[in-house]
Amino acid sequence: MKIRFLGPIQRPSNEVVEAVSTGFPGGTVRTLLHELGFPAQQVNFLSVIREAQRLTPDQELGKDDEITVMLLVGGG
Repeated sequence: MKIRFLGPIQRPSNEVVEAVSTGFPGGTVRTLLHELGFPAQQVNFLSVIREAQRLTPDQELGKDDEITVMLLVGGG
């Protein structure tokens, strides 16, 4: 799995990202974010993108996915 972070988001250490990237067997977005060290209450404030599509916390990820993690942005 390839994990990128975009924008002003608190990033896990490079060691954690590397461990999750190489050892993630698959699972939900929520599981991935937990493995990266994000608290459960932050999950709804993060956006995970795969192939230009925003994923929900309960969508499945594969070990070969390329994803981007970013904060949700509002405006108006």
